[in-house]
Amino acid sequence: MKKQIEEGDGLPDICHTSVCLDAMKEAGFEILEERDMAEDDYGASRGGKPWMLPLLPSWNPFTQRFQFNWLGYALTNASLKLLEFVRLAPRGTCKTQVMLQTGGFGLAGGGKEKIFTPMYLMVGRVPLDKKTK
Repeated sequence: MKKQIEEGDGLPDICHTSVCLDAMKEAGFEILEERDMAEDDYGASRGGKPWMLPLLPSWNPFTQRFQFNWLGYALTNASLKLLEFVRLAPRGTCKTQVMLQTGGFGLAGGGKEKIFTPMYLMVGRVPLDKKTK
């Protein structure tokens, strides 16, 4: 899932939230707050819809989520290849769609397994007693 997210979203090596928090502390910041905002009042744990819902497969062909099931994936790619062939879509459109879908699959899986969040918040400040040069 990590590799799918990185490649599909054009990201460098992504790391765990604890690594980011440790880096802030090591840089001398005082941590004021840190949390996964996906779990705030609108989060799935409190009755809201999960953030990754738009990336989860659906069999409703009238939603964009249809492309995330096996049939929708195949139809989307075949349609884009046809549009490229008749030159109604630029060359590479299908490859771009596959790359973006790969990222979507990774994000959806990471969200369902609770191993990825797009909404991690870290708030820090330079300690008030720290002397500046």
